[in-house]
Amino acid sequence: MPKYFDAHCHLQNATDIPGVLSRAESVGCAGCVCNATRPSDWNAVLEIGRVWSCVRCAIGVHPWYIGECSANWDVVFRQTLMTDKKIMVGEIGLDINHPDITAQERIMGTQMEIAHELSRPVWIHCVGAWDRVLHIIKSLGAHRPPVMIMHAFAGTPQILHQLMRYDDVYVSYSPMILDAHRTKLIDTVRTTPLNRILVESDGSDPAVVTDVVARIAEIHGIDTDTVANTVFKNIGGILSI
Repeated sequence: MPKYFDAHCHLQNATDIPGVLSRAESVGCAGCVCNATRPSDWNAVLEIGRVWSCVRCAIGVHPWYIGECSANWDVVFRQTLMTDKKIMVGEIGLDINHPDITAQERIMGTQMEIAHELSRPVWIHCVGAWDRVLHIIKSLGAHRPPVMIMHAFAGTPQILHQLMRYDDVYVSYSPMILDAHRTKLIDTVRTTPLNRILVESDGSDPAVVTDVVARIAEIHGIDTDTVANTVFKNIGGILSI
């Protein structure tokens, strides 16, 4: 059986974590990265990682929740990351549909800088603000985080081309690609190099990544095992598994 790995989920929202992880294991999903979205759920995410060895953790401030940041949130953020070098950064990013894009950029920038300082991979959310995200990445230069994952990627082939200029960028596809009506997104998947692809549930059921891999294989016109093995190798290189 090929191995799978959910590169971005939110197990903190699951009502039956043992059941969810057991089901994932039964279909070959070896583990997942659980992403926090706000300071108030950092501890919950980290506790899941302490209890379940197959779960890797990332903490961050999602653009929807920047209003929940205290005056010293960045100090707590850095200190928490320093407690364990395996803790990653995410979910962070920009969302044009939510208030105060300037504050979003500032908070994202701070998290990117800390991720670089502590050499942690970053999971990035972006809706309607690719010009700004690309500008942040470019402006950081050699001070970028070691790996940047564009989570639930739904950009155009043109945006993908700009991202692929950076060897440290991966794109993570979610169940959105299962919708046959999203023809532009399917075009993007088709043009994405396999060695830069990750897969994710973006929810609380990691088992669904098997369907995402099968859809990528269908779009690329190659067998599912080849895609599964390549994607697992990609995440394995990032997480050292």
